[in-house]
Amino acid sequence: MAATPRKKYDLKFKLSVVKFAEQNSGEAAARHFSVDPKRVREWRKNKSELQHLSEEDSKRARLRGRGRKKSSEELELQVCEWIHSMRARHLRVSRKMIRKKAKEIHATVSDSADVDVFAASAGWLDKFLQRNNLSVRRRTTVAQKDARHFTGKLVSFVTFTTRLIEKRKIQVKNIIAMDETAV
Repeated sequence: MAATPRKKYDLKFKLSVVKFAEQNSGEAAARHFSVDPKRVREWRKNKSELQHLSEEDSKRARLRGRGRKKSSEELELQVCEWIHSMRARHLRVSRKMIRKKAKEIHATVSDSADVDVFAASAGWLDKFLQRNNLSVRRRTTVAQKDARHFTGKLVSFVTFTTRLIEKRKIQVKNIIAMDETAV
């Protein structure tokens, strides 16, 4: 027997079901909206919370505090601090490095419930980066360096070419200026 897929209901829908249930009954609302009666009972119980959230953000579907909890608040803070310190030193931080560091830190934090269970999975990493507004991107390189870094090289090049012209006795009419151009 295949399980029915889970459905996601927005706050407007939940509140309309609650309103219908108050006018008729919970069972009638469940039948009318094709919803599980247990959901109707839950939504009626949390009516004030649903109304409050719908005023703030109508696109929400869940109440606050629902869903899976973070494995450790301390872990999240320490991993974030580590990432920021690495980036401050202009060091590369990869996804693999973050997962490895998270496993190391998880073994030492005090507020973790299950020390052996934490796997720092790819899914955990995705959610961690999203929660903390982080992204893993390649650092862009500076295309051209500042001219003051080349002063010494320019001077040595000019003296080298001047000596070469004098040594080989190249006439001025045979010297042309050229620039690199893309083919």
